[in-house]
Amino acid sequence: MRGSHSSRIPKRIGRWNNGMGVGYLAMDKGTPCGIAGCLLQDDDPTGAQLISMWVAPTHRRLGVGRLLVEEVIRWARSRGALRLQLMVTGKNDSAIRFYERLGFAFTGKTIPYRNDATEIEREMELAIGDAT
Repeated sequence: MRGSHSSRIPKRIGRWNNGMGVGYLAMDKGTPCGIAGCLLQDDDPTGAQLISMWVAPTHRRLGVGRLLVEEVIRWARSRGALRLQLMVTGKNDSAIRFYERLGFAFTGKTIPYRNDATEIEREMELAIGDAT
């Protein structure tokens, strides 16, 4: 593990345990088929970050991902967030199309992908409205 990534792990774990984050697990007849998490942004109480989004290949295009994102949005709104952001690798066309169908749009921000220096991650954002 690279130093910058591993130094963020304890901070992220602490945020999960103090009400700053939530995780959802989708189940199908007792079998996990999807996950999604959300962390509120430390530096901006109106922002939230969608993280760890994954749906099993056997359950893609069945609405599992949409339901997970809807739950994340509901939770983020209940904590005062007005927008939901995420990072997606630039070559993950199916994920990009999925997020675009949900209303996410690119912000223009990019960062190097920590698992592959030849790739970039692109930020997407969705306005999730007034939390009241």
